Amino acid sequence: MEKPNPSSSTVCSLGEAPDAWRGYLSPAEIVAELDKLLPRIRDDALHAKLKAIRDSLDDDKGA
Repeated sequence: MEKPNPSSSTVCSLGEAPDAWRGYLSPAEIVAELDKLLPRIRDDALHAKLKAIRDSLDDDKGA
């Protein structure tokens, strides 16, 4: 039986990296962006949905 060839590259550990390292915003950063965006939204339904998302992220931060 032949020996397996050794790997020519290192193992990818991206799955273990924090979300921010992969380019995703943290909940606090999303709240800050929504705070800038919400005053400009004129569509009431969209504003209500985004405000609910913003409030849920803010609630999660306090928990």
